Amino acid sequence: MQLRRKPLARAFAMLLAVISMAGCGQPQVGRENLELLASLRTALSAQNVEWLDKNAAIIESRHGEGQMSHETHARLSAIVEKARAGRWKEAERELVAFQKAQRPPS
Repeated sequence: MQLRRKPLARAFAMLLAVISMAGCGQPQVGRENLELLASLRTALSAQNVEWLDKNAAIIESRHGEGQMSHETHARLSAIVEKARAGRWKEAERELVAFQKAQRPPS
């Protein structure tokens, strides 16, 4: 009987580890970049190329100045590229998921 408990306990521990890591896959943006997410979302929902390009330039500038992590830069750049490829709705869905994963700044 005791032999059965160990595999069950291990499975339960692994399940808890997986659950606790859920949501950890999204990089957190700093307070200074929260408005940028809103601006990018507006560009995506409006499917406005000019606004998209302005946001892309800000993303590159902030990353180059060290005001944006590599992870956040990669995620936002991928979203911008999807929109440029005409996949506006998919890009917007990804950005919404990214926004929802943000924790309130302290």
